[in-house]
Amino acid sequence: MRFLTGALLAASFMTTPAFAEPGDLPADSAWQMVQRGEIVVLDVRTPSEWAMTGLPRDSHGINVKDRDFVAQARGAVLGDLDHPIAVICRTGQRSSEAASVLEKAGFTHVFDIKEGMLGKEGAGDGWLKRGLPTDPFIPPYN
Repeated sequence: MRFLTGALLAASFMTTPAFAEPGDLPADSAWQMVQRGEIVVLDVRTPSEWAMTGLPRDSHGINVKDRDFVAQARGAVLGDLDHPIAVICRTGQRSSEAASVLEKAGFTHVFDIKEGMLGKEGAGDGWLKRGLPTDPFIPPYN
């Protein structure tokens, strides 16, 4: 399985643009990889932010400030810490923090969508301005 994951990841790099630095992933490349089932995207913003803009299509909303953030991230990849994972936030600050936390927790293929949902100068236009699909945030019932 590890070989297959590595082969899929290598194949996706052949079809995506060059990265500015290791670990960075443009939003459009992340979306292409999600569609091919090659990566899991975590939106690490807050529920109020998810409610305002929605979440990237097929992503997992996991607030980086949650006490059980790492456990929730493990659940998103069904415990496979070698499965490629990408993090996104509003403009790149929290996603960088989340990527670092995940790497320290043993995740081996962590990517940062630095342009975020809204875009960041020098990093890209952002998920929304690129017109990439979103899912509405539906709060859980208590």
